[in-house]
Amino acid sequence: MNSYEFAYFGRELDALESIVASWCSGHECRLETTALLGGARLRISGPEPTIREAIGMVREWMRRIS
Repeated sequence: MNSYEFAYFGRELDALESIVASWCSGHECRLETTALLGGARLRISGPEPTIREAIGMVREWMRRIS
């Protein structure tokens, strides 16, 4: 697996994007964001071990902004 995508429709999208982008900068991955009606689709791309770690972090990132 070289990427992980998830949709986010909550508040503070900018804060979530910032957290994920910051994490990616230190983990050799890249964040792509696509605007959706009322939210966004976030895609994290990179080496498989990094993606596996990111999958585990998504809930933590969302908790930080709520």
